[in-house]
Amino acid sequence: MDTKSRILETAFKMFLQKGFDGVSLNEIIKESDITTGGFYYHFDSKDTLLIEVINRYIFNYFDLVIEQIRDFEGTHKEKLKTVILLIVGDDSTINTTTQLVESAEKIDYRTLHLLLFEGVQKYDVIGEHYTEFYYNLFDFIKDVIDDGKDKGVLRPDIDSNKYSLLIQTAMVGTVIMWIGMPAMPLGERMESNLDILWDLMKNKT
Repeated sequence: MDTKSRILETAFKMFLQKGFDGVSLNEIIKESDITTGGFYYHFDSKDTLLIEVINRYIFNYFDLVIEQIRDFEGTHKEKLKTVILLIVGDDSTINTTTQLVESAEKIDYRTLHLLLFEGVQKYDVIGEHYTEFYYNLFDFIKDVIDDGKDKGVLRPDIDSNKYSLLIQTAMVGTVIMWIGMPAMPLGERMESNLDILWDLMKNKT
């Protein structure tokens, strides 16, 4: 692994453990086994590092998931559930983690969402990327709904834009509830919400 990637991965894991404010630049430098000069060769500041960490390990992963699921061969409902559960995490992510980094070590999805929300609050550029991601996800959900309507799986009279927004709202709301009440299974609750919304959309004739 090259030096820059090592710094990014080390910082990512430390941010997940302690939060952005809970990790000092000196700690990152020490854990990355580099000099101060070596850090500044790759990054202007700790803030710049956080922005690149979130772009590499969160947004790039989310965008990749959406593109990969576009070619998913399951049903429309399975495609929608798969992309959302891969983004938010599954039933076991409180104690079992998911791998986003290059090494074999895995990370906890709950802390990932907390880090993302922290970045969105602190930095406009991360907020802009967050908005861009949700537009991308919105388009994906709408494409699934439109294709379902075209193939007679979903009711032809439903408003694709309104239901796409409703699904996204349910997704974000479920994640926020899970962060506040982590004992409640995220994936199970998310699937239940999607089942309810799907039942409202599906063609019953």
